[in-house]
Amino acid sequence: MSKISLCDRCDYYAHSSFLVCAVHPNGPQWGKCNDFVSAALWEPDDLHNYDPEMAEEFGWHPIFTGKCPECRTSFSRMRIPPDRWRCKCCGWEDDI
Repeated sequence: MSKISLCDRCDYYAHSSFLVCAVHPNGPQWGKCNDFVSAALWEPDDLHNYDPEMAEEFGWHPIFTGKCPECRTSFSRMRIPPDRWRCKCCGWEDDI
């Protein structure tokens, strides 16, 4: 796979270890991509736009941190997030 420096800022970028992008799975052929579409960087204006209970979860829930909030064991980031979170080490459980 040949990824160029602009790939990670493109709308078509796959964010995958196996594919570079949706248009060019193996990366652009000639070191330049004619299909580049700049991804707009987005962030909320402030955290007050969120429900306070939801905003509190941003700091500890495994879907955001990738770790168990009890024992800090890492969850796999190569899988789709589960419907029911369960830590194999400490038994912590949560469902979204």
